[in-house]
Amino acid sequence: MSVIIGISHSHNGSVALISDGEVKSAIQGERISRQKRKSLRFYSEMGVNSKVLKNDTKLTQDCINYCLDASGFKHSDIEVIAISTPWKCHKVTNSELFKYIGGTPKKYTKTFYVPHHYAHMEYIAHYGDLKPGIILVIDGSGSLESDRSIFNIKEKYDSKITNYTHFAGKEVVSAYWFDGFKSTLIYRFSPSISPAEDYNKDANRLNQSIGHYWRWGSSYCYGSPNEAGKVMGLAAFGKKDEIIKEKILSISDKGWIKVDYQKIREKFDKPNIFNLDLSKSKHHQNIALKIQSETEEVILKLLLMLKEKYPTDTLYFSGGVALNVVANERIKNSNLFKNVILNGSVEDNGTAIGAALAASVEQGFERKSSVIKDYYGRKYSNKEILKAVSEYSFSYKILDSKEINKIAAELIGKEKVLGWFQDGSEFGPRALGNRSILANPISPSTKHILDHYMKSRERYRPYAPVVIEELADQYFDMVGASPVMMRNVKVLDKKLKAITHFDGTARVQTVNKKENKNLYSLLFEVKKNIGYPILLNTSFNLPGEPIIESPHDALFSFSRGSLDYLFLENVLISRKKQ
Repeated sequence: MSVIIGISHSHNGSVALISDGEVKSAIQGERISRQKRKSLRFYSEMGVNSKVLKNDTKLTQDCINYCLDASGFKHSDIEVIAISTPWKCHKVTNSELFKYIGGTPKKYTKTFYVPHHYAHMEYIAHYGDLKPGIILVIDGSGSLESDRSIFNIKEKYDSKITNYTHFAGKEVVSAYWFDGFKSTLIYRFSPSISPAEDYNKDANRLNQSIGHYWRWGSSYCYGSPNEAGKVMGLAAFGKKDEIIKEKILSISDKGWIKVDYQKIREKFDKPNIFNLDLSKSKHHQNIALKIQSETEEVILKLLLMLKEKYPTDTLYFSGGVALNVVANERIKNSNLFKNVILNGSVEDNGTAIGAALAASVEQGFERKSSVIKDYYGRKYSNKEILKAVSEYSFSYKILDSKEINKIAAELIGKEKVLGWFQDGSEFGPRALGNRSILANPISPSTKHILDHYMKSRERYRPYAPVVIEELADQYFDMVGASPVMMRNVKVLDKKLKAITHFDGTARVQTVNKKENKNLYSLLFEVKKNIGYPILLNTSFNLPGEPIIESPHDALFSFSRGSLDYLFLENVLISRKKQ
């Protein structure tokens, strides 16, 4: 039995454990540290002091212990460690590495250093039933070209590759042909990051990158580079006939991508540095729409080029840009591909899984596939839950298994807002019904209550629905499933006000009995109470915090927030004091 640890040294730093080609557990550092988008650093990079480094080492050890405990293994069982980073890569000795992970393996064989985009590729390849197809990776930036000699997992280049790689470059878009077992690189855009290049003038350390175009837009609209999701939501309010016609993001007929930062500097001079409400700012709404529209056009043109050279019905899509559900739906509706494979951890946290899978295949283990899945957290025992509950003075009741969904559905019918903590946590950025806030999707007051009293969100930002898979097409204009909330579709029922965006769409999650039995059963009970097999589903966290992980996190959030009730497995907690 092989035990491989994957580590993503990145923003959204994470650890995953793979055994015999299967993902057993995975956790983001942010869920344990309670610091959103927490990185896991190992090396003393510029600007990183020894205290931060020490804290990150401790956090990495906590993440590894989490995965080992959840999977029933020990440090002594680890045979391989695979590391991926979009930053400068450094080789380390085994003794340094074992000190870093907090334990010594007995039969350790090798450390693998995996190219960043290759780890993204291996992650998403795991979830497509080994169908041959194109794998597209788009993010902010990945590995430095100067690090290629360090990597001991090497990409294989296709003879027909379109290759724009500069020796001083950093990968920003990659595409691979996957034959069901092996992959070959068919497209690479890795332009120079040197400020001396003409195309990097006025770039302010941003790259010629689709992901960095969004990074600029996020900073311009919200004063932070990490609010791409808000920009996507804001785009629905823009007017196509009002946006400037000159292209900022473009792609040539031969596949060269350009972000015109000089034009950005000339045209846009009203950055929202104080993060003011943009619900009435046509300027920022139109910029958001421009970024969204140009992104879709560039991706579709690139996919057309790739499909002409490599005909296929299947597309795998990974990298942070693949979190853009509006672009995903545009790809799906283009009918370029019969199968579009997406999963919930396509951003950098997923590269921990991808790096470990790459090492597994490199070691000669069988390549396996999985259903699309993002529940990789550990399950907490009743003893752990009751211990956490005992630290607070809330009233609680232990429910029979048959009571849980019935009572929850009745509370939803009464327009109560619930904290919902069940089974293992989600690995990615979206709550999928195990660490969720659930509410009535047809109540006209639901969104107002969540926006103002619980989530502190801008009023124009939408909430997502979760619906029983086999009934989804009755309420949404969609064919097929969306198990990890990666599609954006038209809402057919006007009563679903709480989950309908300004443009009449919703970011839908579908659920079937195999994927999540608890949530599936709850939705049937909800249908009995409100007439709809649908819930509003948003992440369970306080504003500015990551999604909760443990019973303690849930209770802390409940104590500081305004949820009406909290379900911790079969323990129902109310705000009444004991």
